[in-house]
Amino acid sequence: MTPVTSELSTLKALTFRISSTPTLQLPQHVPAIAASLANCRALLSSTQASGVKASSSEASVAVHKFRTLISTLLHDRTVQGRWSAIVLVKAAIEVGGWETLQKSLPWVRGLLGFLNKPDPPSSKKLCIITLTRIFLLTREYPTLIREITTPSLPAFIQATLQMANSTTSSILLQTILESFNELLPRHPTIFRSYLKQIQPLLAQLIAPTPSSKISKEQAPGLRTGMTSDIVSAARQIYVQIPSCAPKGGSSEEWSKSVKSTVNHVHKTADKVFRAVLEDWQSTAREAPATNGHTLDDELQDLDSNSANLPPWSGIYAGTERLTGLLHVLKQYLESPTASTVYFNVGMIMDLITRMLSLTVPTVGGKAFQNAVRLNSQVSKEERENLWLLLPDVHVASIDLLLVLAQRSQTSTLALDSAVIDQVVWLFSSEKDNGNIRTACYSAIAALLERSGVALHKATIDSLVPIVRSCCDDLLPSEPVDGSAKQTPGQAKASGNSQPQTTSNADTFLGSSKTMVDAHIGFCGLKEAAYGLLPVLLTNIPAQFFSDSLRARLDRTAILTQHKDAMVASVLNPPPSKKFGKPAASVLPLMARSFPDDKSVEGMLRPRMPVIRLCGEELEVEETTDEDMDEDKKEEQELSREIEEEFAATQSLEAPDESFVGHELGHLLESAERTKQMPDDATMPSTSQSKPDSVLAEGNNGWNTIAHEFIVVPSTISDTAKRYLNDQPTSLPSKRVKTVERGSAPSTKSSSGTAQSGEPDSGSFVPATSDFTATSTASAVPELPKPVDGDSDNDEIIPLVFGQDTDDESE
Repeated sequence: MTPVTSELSTLKALTFRISSTPTLQLPQHVPAIAASLANCRALLSSTQASGVKASSSEASVAVHKFRTLISTLLHDRTVQGRWSAIVLVKAAIEVGGWETLQKSLPWVRGLLGFLNKPDPPSSKKLCIITLTRIFLLTREYPTLIREITTPSLPAFIQATLQMANSTTSSILLQTILESFNELLPRHPTIFRSYLKQIQPLLAQLIAPTPSSKISKEQAPGLRTGMTSDIVSAARQIYVQIPSCAPKGGSSEEWSKSVKSTVNHVHKTADKVFRAVLEDWQSTAREAPATNGHTLDDELQDLDSNSANLPPWSGIYAGTERLTGLLHVLKQYLESPTASTVYFNVGMIMDLITRMLSLTVPTVGGKAFQNAVRLNSQVSKEERENLWLLLPDVHVASIDLLLVLAQRSQTSTLALDSAVIDQVVWLFSSEKDNGNIRTACYSAIAALLERSGVALHKATIDSLVPIVRSCCDDLLPSEPVDGSAKQTPGQAKASGNSQPQTTSNADTFLGSSKTMVDAHIGFCGLKEAAYGLLPVLLTNIPAQFFSDSLRARLDRTAILTQHKDAMVASVLNPPPSKKFGKPAASVLPLMARSFPDDKSVEGMLRPRMPVIRLCGEELEVEETTDEDMDEDKKEEQELSREIEEEFAATQSLEAPDESFVGHELGHLLESAERTKQMPDDATMPSTSQSKPDSVLAEGNNGWNTIAHEFIVVPSTISDTAKRYLNDQPTSLPSKRVKTVERGSAPSTKSSSGTAQSGEPDSGSFVPATSDFTATSTASAVPELPKPVDGDSDNDEIIPLVFGQDTDDESE
C-alpha cells in the first residue's frame, strides 16, 4: 500500500468518525482525531491535481468532504460542536501547509463571528489562539496576507479589545494580550489605528497597585485581581508600542518612551522616599521642593500623567508603583526592537544609583544616625513601613542592572567596579533578607563573568562577606539551642546572681540533632548561590583568596557535590606556599565523587593520541613506530650511526696498512740507490743500513700499536670525531720532536728518509714509526689503555701529548 493510499484511508476513517459521532459526545473524540490528522500531512498539504486521475479524484473528494464537515461544525447550534470545530481547524492548519491555508478564509470568517457569541471563555480562548496562528502562518506568503490577514485582522483586534475591556476572566485577558504581543510587531501598521484603545488598557496593567487605598468609586477604571502573567504580558506589549510609529520614527519614539518612564520612576521615588533626606543628587534633574504642608498629607499620587497610569494612595501602593515602573524599564531594555535604538546609559545608571544608595539602617550599628538622615516631618509609622518595603525596590533595581549589563555587553565594563561596590554596600546592610541575597549573588556572578579577572585585589577583598554568605547558604546549618542563652538586658534587670532562663521542655527528651536547612523555602536563593560558587573559583585569580577563604570554598564544593565548582578549583589551583611543592588539590575527591563523568576522566588522563590531519593514511608500520618511546628511538638511531662510523673507520685504515708496506719498500730501494751519491759522502756507511733496520722494526712496531688500537670497544662515543684525519700535519711534527730528544742520529736518518720518500699528506705513518721503533730510546713509553666511549683516532692523542717532555711544553 502506497503512502498516499494509506493516508487516504486514514482521512476517510476520520471523516466517518466525525460524522457518525453525536455532537454532544464529539469533544471526547476530538483529541484522538486531531492527533491522527498528523498521519495525513502529505495528503492535506499536496495539490489534488497530481498523480493518477482516479486516485487524484478520490483524494480530492475525501479532502473536500473533510473541510465541508468542519465548516458545518463551525456553524453548529451547540457549544460542543463549535468547540470541536475550532480544535479541528487548528489541527488541519498545522498539518495542511499552504494548500490548506489558502482555503481557510471561510474558516477565518466563521471564527471571527464566533467571538461575538456568548460562549464560555475556554471556547473563545481556543478561537483566539487559532486565529492568531492563522495570521502568523500567512506572514510568509504575501498573497495570503493580502487575501486573509489584511481584511480579517482589524475585525479581530476590534472584537478582542471589546472582550478585554468588558471581560472579568483573567484567562481570556491573558490570551488576548499574548495574541497582541505576537501580532503587533509583525503588523504595526494595522495596530496603529487602535493605539488609543490599547494604551489605556495597558496603563491599568503595567504597574498595578492592589494595596491602594483608593476605592473603585474614586477610580472607575481601576482593575483588581490581576495575575503576574497578565502584568508581564501587558508590559511586553507596552514596550512594543513605539514600533507602531510612522516609518523611520520608531527609534526616536522608543527613546522618548524610555526617558518618560525614567521620569515617572523619579517622581514616584520623590514621594515614596520622603521619609529620609537623600544624599543622592542627580545631574539630569532637579530635586523636588517639599514643604511642611505636603509632608503632613497622606502619601499619594492623584495627578494624571501622560502615561495614563491610575492614581494610588499609601506607602504600600507607592512602593508597588515604583517597583512596577522599574520592571517596565527592565522590559524596555531586554525586549527586541524593530530598528536600531539609542539609549542613555548614564540616565539608567543614575537611576540605579539612587535606588541603591538608600539602604535599611542597622539598628545596632555604631553610625546609625550618620548613615541615614531622617525627615522629622514624616511619621515614624511611614518610615518603618519604608524600611519594610525598601528591599523590594532594591531587588527590582538589581534586576534592571543585570539586564543593562547583559544588553550593553562590553560597553559598560568600566562601570563594573563601581557597581560591585554598590552591591557590596547594599549586601552589608540588608543581607538578612533572602531576596536581597539572591539578587546580590546573581549580580556578582554576572559582573565577575564579565570582568572578574581584571578587578583589583581591593575590590575582591570587599567580596569576602558575600563569599562567606554564599558558602553558608549552600551548607545546612546546625540547630541552635537558645534555651540557655540570656540577653545582657535580662541579666541586668533580674539583679540576681543566678540568672533566670526560659527553657524548652522538649529539649530534655534527648531527641537526635539533625542538620536543618534554614533556607529550605527559598529555591531561588539556593540556585543563585549554587551558580555563584563556580564563578568565584573560575573568574577570580587564586592569589587573591586567603587560605581560609579558599579552604571554605573548596569544602563547600566538596560537601555539596558541586562538580562545576570542583572542576574550577582544579583548573585554578591556589598558589603553593612551599617551594617546589604543589598546593593541595580536590582532584582525588572529585574523581571519587564523579567516576563516570567524561570531563573528570579527561582531567585525570589528559594525554590524548596523536591527532591526524584529514586525508592522512595510516600504515601498520607507522602504528608500531608510534607506540615506541622517543628515547628508545634515539638510542637505536645512535647505535646505528656508531656502527656505520666504525665500519667506515676500518675501511679507511685497511688501505693505510697496505700503503705503509709499499711505502717502506720504496724507501728501502731509494736508500740503496743513494749510497754512492757524492752529496752523501759525509755520512758514515754503517749508519745507512741502520735506519733501514730501524724503519723495518718501526714498521713492525707501528703495526703492533695500530693493531692494538684498532680493536675498539663496543661502547664508542656517539660523536666519533676524527681529529687525525682532519689535521694530519700537526701530529707528525710533534712526534718527531719527541723522538729527537731520545736519539739525534735516528731522527736525522728518519727525517732524511721521509724527505726522499715524500709520502702523501694524509699519511702519518713515518712519524708514528719513528716514535715507536727508535732503538736509542731509553725506554718505550707505556701506552694508555683505551677509554670507553672514545674513537680509535682520539686515543692516539693522549699517547703523544701525555709523554711530551720537551722544553717548549714546559
